Amino acid sequence: MKKNHKRTIITALAFFTALSLFADQNISFSGEVQTQWGVAAPRPYSDTSAGRFILGDTSFTGKIDAYYGNSSALAEGTVSYDAVTQSLNFSLSELWVDYTSSFWGLRIGRQKTAWGKADGIDITNVICPSDTSSFSAITSESSKLAIDSVRLSFSGEQFTADAYWIPFFTPASLPLSEKSPLKEYVVPSQVDSFPVSIGSIKKPQTAIWNGEYGLKLSGYFSALDVSLYGFYGWDDIPLLDYTLVFDSSTLSTIPTAIEISGEYQRFAMFGADAAIPISETVLRAEAAFYPQRHFQKSRSNIIEENAILGDAETSVQRNELSALVGLDWLPSEWTFTAQYFCDVVFGDLESLEREKTYTHGATLNVSKSLLNETLEVSLFGLVNFNDLDSFIRPSVSYSISDQISVSTGAYIFVPGPSRDGEYGKYKDLSTIYLKAKFSF
Repeated sequence: MKKNHKRTIITALAFFTALSLFADQNISFSGEVQTQWGVAAPRPYSDTSAGRFILGDTSFTGKIDAYYGNSSALAEGTVSYDAVTQSLNFSLSELWVDYTSSFWGLRIGRQKTAWGKADGIDITNVICPSDTSSFSAITSESSKLAIDSVRLSFSGEQFTADAYWIPFFTPASLPLSEKSPLKEYVVPSQVDSFPVSIGSIKKPQTAIWNGEYGLKLSGYFSALDVSLYGFYGWDDIPLLDYTLVFDSSTLSTIPTAIEISGEYQRFAMFGADAAIPISETVLRAEAAFYPQRHFQKSRSNIIEENAILGDAETSVQRNELSALVGLDWLPSEWTFTAQYFCDVVFGDLESLEREKTYTHGATLNVSKSLLNETLEVSLFGLVNFNDLDSFIRPSVSYSISDQISVSTGAYIFVPGPSRDGEYGKYKDLSTIYLKAKFSF
């Protein structure tokens, strides 16, 4: 059993022991069973393996809530089986205890939180890492992992303040399984005709001085809501190093393979957002500044430096600014959400993997409720203006009862006219899906 799984189980046992102290108090149990199946969709512009299974996930999620006076506790875990990768997974989504008074509160344990007011786009939302381990994870509406942290909160009539200390680093979950359809997009099987092997991905040392820190200050006024953010921690995606491998038994000077290893780097973020309600409309804005953030150097540049110097820097530091403006319109039984987002990196990008200084795009989400809100029809679209690639997600969801719902739809990735682009590179994963959920 892996070390982190042992720690999770020990933590869970300790939690449920503490939870027994809430006996004869307010304790509730809820959960859901969900299954989702999807096959590759036909593509009109090239040959495709239409009908190949991309999704085959079945999961059970259980949740326990407990309350005692000003104290509360929550435990939520999920057991899932991925039929595509033939893997059984257990995750402890949240596991915390909390005390809240009229002015201050303290929460300790594994918890989730979301920063910012953007819809599906991360600008200031950096505190929880992303789950990119599977196709179902990246297409999920909640693709964030929990963090093991301490949150100290203060609240008043018109303000709240949340301070986070995250002593244990949680990286993004990567699709490194050999059977994962996403692995080739993260780690190619070949580089310059050389086979690729995965070496070590070095995590930060677990020590009290290596923690992460976050601060959120929010104000709520009659004309607008505004929040300020600060974060200092680790990028949850590792920067990659590419090293030529030689056959030591023959002393040959011709490389036989390339080994990919990784390392995480520190970064800081300062951000703000605001929301202004105007009748049935809400205007939103959000921005984040990342001083001297580490950016991945290009693969060819790293391989060349390793070959000549024996060692290469995997990153270059640059200032980065991200921003978003959005509009929500909520007439009767309709929801319209439109957003424009952009990101700029200052300085020379010649040696970097990133090719464009300024990247930008837009999203549009339209949904309507029908049949006394039992049927919902929605369409989400995202376009990247740099390469004109896009992602489209139509869906139809029907609630058979308060406990049972079914839905169908598609995840469609469209490449740009001259190059695939950020979203178009997943064109072979365009999928038609069917989902069913039972809640209790």
